[in-house]
Amino acid sequence: MAQIIYLHGFASGPKPQSPKVALLRTLGHAVHCLDTQGGYRPEDYQRAAAALHLAHSSPTSSPDPSTGSAPDSPTHSLPDLLVGSSLGGFWARRLGLRLGLPWIGLNPALRPSATLARYGGRLQRFDVDAHFSWRAEDALAYRPLEAETLSGTAPGLILVAEDDDVVDAQETLALAGDCERLVLPRGGHELANTADYADTLARFIERITVAAP
Repeated sequence: MAQIIYLHGFASGPKPQSPKVALLRTLGHAVHCLDTQGGYRPEDYQRAAAALHLAHSSPTSSPDPSTGSAPDSPTHSLPDLLVGSSLGGFWARRLGLRLGLPWIGLNPALRPSATLARYGGRLQRFDVDAHFSWRAEDALAYRPLEAETLSGTAPGLILVAEDDDVVDAQETLALAGDCERLVLPRGGHELANTADYADTLARFIERITVAAP
């Protein structure tokens, strides 16, 4: 059984009964949901990741000579896998490559500065009856992160649906880098058609858990 952290997307939050989370649990894995508490700026995801003991530093950071450990290294056990949807997919990939953790991006928004620039003002959340404010500068805050070179070698899988009307599938594939890919002809942004990719996720998770030390 893999220990998985699931990272939700923009204007969303932890949804334990969502089809994607339910699929991971049906496959026999323990899923813990990250919660940005209604914030979607970079610092909100970083704060939520820190609360789950995901250090935002490279696993190859030089050790601190006074302690013999890498700076900002986690003191708690890391999960076996990060899975993220949409904006959560951006963070799953980023954290996975920086921490050396396998990751899966489901219709990941790999250029959030552009994807999120379409929204502004007082917005309704998808998961609960609540609102939040979003400005153009909030989307632009992602540009420095997009410009960084992520050179980690952790195994990754990107899954896109060609009929996604929120994130352009071809742009995602162009930005994906060195990782496995699955392109579905349908599924939309929500990817509620979990039966169409359940086997792919099961095989990927089996491989990364067998390969784990």
